[in-house]
Amino acid sequence: MPESAASAAARLPAASDGVEKLSDKEMVPVYWMQANNDGVYLYREYANTQSSGDPVTDAVTYLLNGEPGKEGWFTYLKPSNDIGVSISADNVITLDLPQRVFSAKLDEGLARRSIQQLVFTGTAAAANAGLLANGTTPRLRLLVDGSTNATVFNDFRLESEYQRDASLMAPIWIIDPQNGVETASGTVKLNGRSISFSDGIYYQLEKGTASNDWAPIDEVERINPTEVAEDGSFTRDLTLAPGEYRITLWGQNSGSQDKIARVTSMFEVR
Repeated sequence: MPESAASAAARLPAASDGVEKLSDKEMVPVYWMQANNDGVYLYREYANTQSSGDPVTDAVTYLLNGEPGKEGWFTYLKPSNDIGVSISADNVITLDLPQRVFSAKLDEGLARRSIQQLVFTGTAAAANAGLLANGTTPRLRLLVDGSTNATVFNDFRLESEYQRDASLMAPIWIIDPQNGVETASGTVKLNGRSISFSDGIYYQLEKGTASNDWAPIDEVERINPTEVAEDGSFTRDLTLAPGEYRITLWGQNSGSQDKIARVTSMFEVR
């Protein structure tokens, strides 16, 4: 696994690593890895979990012990409930975990991604709960059994602090509808973010059939460049009747029909 993501050369949007906004959702943001033909990237879900009163602890506990909401998402971090968390006034989140969490033997690329799972999950949970002060980029200080700069994943040496590495976020990301959600019939918001593809971003919407298969309900659609904001985000309204749906997004470059960084989300409209 290469240390740097293949998408780094494809110009990730500058604001793609910005932390989550304050939310009244009674769920915690958790980041998982997923492998595809283009590499191994990070994807976020909002997970339901029993609250301990500390959202960062709740999010990390779910990452280490919970089940991802989508097939193909995973982590190499091992289970543990022995989690210590504190947050300083200058947005440094200190996370103390036992060595057993890092007992997998990984190469440098996968070790780096696994650490970033903790960085993204910890900073997302803090931001989502309104625990971060304005004006300072959040960082994660990772301790292992109380020690700094520990060696984990067999021979990977930890740095003193970490910030989010935007190049490890998925090239295309479906924010809404989240996989597995139920939504009311009528207008369903498609929200996503993407790196820049020379031919643009496309999507296909399918509906579940009585034979437990998927049937396209429309032609392949293209997200117009004017719909994509400077930070790579885009939104489109979908008018959908009740049923089960699957939406697939991908990028294409000029002169090629290859579907790059294809991602899917399955959801139900009631």
